[in-house]
Amino acid sequence: FSATAILLNLAALGESFSPHHPTSSQVVRKNSAVTELASSAVDTPTTTVNNMPWTMNTEKYGEYDNDVQHVDWGFAYSSTPPNAVDSYIIDDVEGEIPSDLSGVTFYKAGPGNFQRDGKQFEHVLDGDGFVIAIKFQEDGSAKYTGRFVETEYFLEEQTEDKIKYRNVFGTQRDGGVLANAFDLTLKNVANTNVLQWGERLYAFWEAGRPYEMNPDTLETLRSVTEDGPLKGLGGIDCKVRGITIDEGGPIDNIAKAGKSFTAHPHVEDEDTLIGFKIETNAQTKFMTLEFTEYDSKWNEKKATSFSVKDSLPPHDFSVSKSYYSFFDNPYGEMDNMRYLIGLKAPTQIMQLALRQPTKIHVVPRSKGQDPVTVELDHSYFCIHLNGLSEEKDGKLYLYSTGWDLTDERFFPQSQDSAPFLGAWGGAYPDFTRGKVPPSLLYETVIDVEKGTVVSHEEVRPGIVIEFPTQEEDKPNMMYLAIAAEEYTSLPSSGLCRINTETREMETWWADNKQFTHEVIPVKKQNGQHGSWLLTPLYDAGKRRTTIAILDSEDFSSGPVCRLNLKHHVTYGLHGSFAR
Repeated sequence: FSATAILLNLAALGESFSPHHPTSSQVVRKNSAVTELASSAVDTPTTTVNNMPWTMNTEKYGEYDNDVQHVDWGFAYSSTPPNAVDSYIIDDVEGEIPSDLSGVTFYKAGPGNFQRDGKQFEHVLDGDGFVIAIKFQEDGSAKYTGRFVETEYFLEEQTEDKIKYRNVFGTQRDGGVLANAFDLTLKNVANTNVLQWGERLYAFWEAGRPYEMNPDTLETLRSVTEDGPLKGLGGIDCKVRGITIDEGGPIDNIAKAGKSFTAHPHVEDEDTLIGFKIETNAQTKFMTLEFTEYDSKWNEKKATSFSVKDSLPPHDFSVSKSYYSFFDNPYGEMDNMRYLIGLKAPTQIMQLALRQPTKIHVVPRSKGQDPVTVELDHSYFCIHLNGLSEEKDGKLYLYSTGWDLTDERFFPQSQDSAPFLGAWGGAYPDFTRGKVPPSLLYETVIDVEKGTVVSHEEVRPGIVIEFPTQEEDKPNMMYLAIAAEEYTSLPSSGLCRINTETREMETWWADNKQFTHEVIPVKKQNGQHGSWLLTPLYDAGKRRTTIAILDSEDFSSGPVCRLNLKHHVTYGLHGSFAR
């Protein structure tokens, strides 16, 4: 069967971190409740590294080792220490835990281990999945639990302390071509997201199958039945995911080929969770997404399939009252042979097409209406979407974070294509080399009936932000990790709250050597307005991770409570909560 078609599926997008890189000295760090960030430079120590044309705030981001290693930011991506694999009551608490968080568990997933036998993984996104749970208990305390997702791949490599599998983002077995050629089994790192639904907890990675975990102990469970998100993916023992040859027939069974499941399922209400299954037919080259809606017991309520030829699966999607929507990111030609013979990993041969307009597919949730595909007038790479989108006045409003592929600083317009994620690979995304583009927040308005894009524009021009989340009852209130203004690409060190209707923005900036991440809003109880906002702070100065709790009604004042862990956990990806 077609090796090219297999490659197109195995080269799944994985997870994009907040991509940033400095081009200006105006790094803003002061707390502010106003709707505009200050435009003046910060009066703190700065240094110039390797004669770069911009300055770096060394108090914030740390000194450099041999002008190469970004010490403090690099710490955020150091492997999770052994004492993080534990369960204990958090006794270092600043402030008071809100009482109505009792019964809530905050989950967070991300890569947690980056080496075997002393060999560093080639890319942070190849890191083994690690999940934490912060359980708010009835006595007012909070309990920490942390464990690796013990996939069969993880257990084998842990036992032998050796890299045994090829990975999507660059890590491969020692031995070069002879050890890696024509092996199409990619390690399922289970490191992208974690969600409890229907009293069952799953860790997700979109190029493979989900792994079930015990919601309390985080023990990885050995699935023996193909139900819930595993239903219809093919056998549990499938080694090649995301491709099919005869749509689950005898050839697929022999080849152990099956479907994969998105890492970004979205909760619409208490009885509706929506995800999609992914497959590309190796013969026809059609990619099919099967959007599936589940009730609170993981029973399938309905499924809708959408197929498109010569496309790669989306990393994220959005749900509105009438539609499922996703961006079809533009990819160029790939040197498939270098992957097949074991010289490169899938994403290392992927190219972004700089002259190809980005498409958006709008798929009706109900029968009787045809899907609509629209195009932007330029190339754009979507990383994340708002989970729940709105329809107003006959138009669909999407909010996404992503890269402007017309930005000459990072994507030379004299070329037809540019490398995919390799530009920011390695031990951590390095913002000192001018390779990591800024992630910006865009509003895209689509007239579905006319099949046209009404507008595609930045919500807050120049503000570098990532990891969008929304309040449960106020989807127009969006929370993001913020890095800087004026298109300055840096690690996130603040949080922001944006009203997408008015475009007003509030900010809160963390202390020096602290890095911010995704915010998970938890609706307040007992008739209170607003949400409690749960988010990790990665503290390089104190070598620990703090779980911060903010009040949406007093956002710019910062955390009302900080739960300081005894250790750090690695800079994560996505999380959720369960009540």
